[in-house]
Amino acid sequence: MKKLLVYSLLLFIAGNLLANPKPDSTVVNGCVKGEPTTVKSLEEVKFIKTSNPFVTHMYTADPSAHVFNDRLYVYTSHDEDTATYFSMVDWHVFSTENMVDWTDHGAIFSLDDIKWADKWAWAPDCIKRNGKYYFYYPVERAKIGVAVSDSPIGPFVDEIGKPLIDNAGQVEHIGKEPIDPAVIIEKGQAYMYFGCREPKVVKLKNNMMGLMGEVEELRITGIEGDEENFGGFYGEGPWVFKRNDLFYLLYSNGWGDSSTLVYATSKTPMGPFKFEGEVMDVVNSWTSHGSIVNFKDKWYVFYHNMELSNNNYRRSICFDEITFDTEGKINKLKL
Repeated sequence: MKKLLVYSLLLFIAGNLLANPKPDSTVVNGCVKGEPTTVKSLEEVKFIKTSNPFVTHMYTADPSAHVFNDRLYVYTSHDEDTATYFSMVDWHVFSTENMVDWTDHGAIFSLDDIKWADKWAWAPDCIKRNGKYYFYYPVERAKIGVAVSDSPIGPFVDEIGKPLIDNAGQVEHIGKEPIDPAVIIEKGQAYMYFGCREPKVVKLKNNMMGLMGEVEELRITGIEGDEENFGGFYGEGPWVFKRNDLFYLLYSNGWGDSSTLVYATSKTPMGPFKFEGEVMDVVNSWTSHGSIVNFKDKWYVFYHNMELSNNNYRRSICFDEITFDTEGKINKLKL
């Protein structure tokens, strides 16, 4: 009888907690908003893009846009509601079929799903191969992992149970900050780009969960002498896409109120890449990170700013259409 009474009491308490969230939490568009680590989707959140930033029910950053099965998916990191640093704990994915009606599919992967890392869930990427989806993510400012799923919205699983990239004991080779992975597949060969201040590239095995050969320096010409935050200085956030027969390397040229997204081009995915210029005007965010994708015959650049928070650690993703001139150069986006 005592056990039955205790069990009944626990059910009563649990029911009240669910029905009456604590005073400092509110439910907005299906999301609990309160303490940073409790910002999680309770269900899919559907919303309409009316302006930039287009995700307004939570803070998001580092958008990685891909088209899978005629639908556009954007993978992001997730800034906490009360963040005072980039102490993110999970990753989200958003999708659309028309660039207006969007779905937040919730947290698709988190630090809780990784046994070998416990902090800093930063800018991710995802790619499809052989019916599987491979999610690449940097953690602890020193490692890159890969998780796999049968669906672009997860659940993703860390099948290898260890980092794909780890600079422990090999900083000179891997770089001081192996972050911001971005992956493309060209003629059957997968390439992964990454690195802060030191751009790197490495080929991936066919299973997408192993390295093929050595990590190499990604050369960018025409930036000799360029200082941080200006010109073609390489800061972070590499993103490579192909248009016609040309490969474009998008990246940030630094941090601060004068840095922005810039780009370089090459005839091959391994480079060297030739610096071309700025992609867009400077945004009001200390960091710049973006991606460029073709969807239904239009090109879009995804990026983040801090319009919703006025706080560099609480960013929000945006997108705008971009165009190219007859020579393949990007017409700079004016904001």
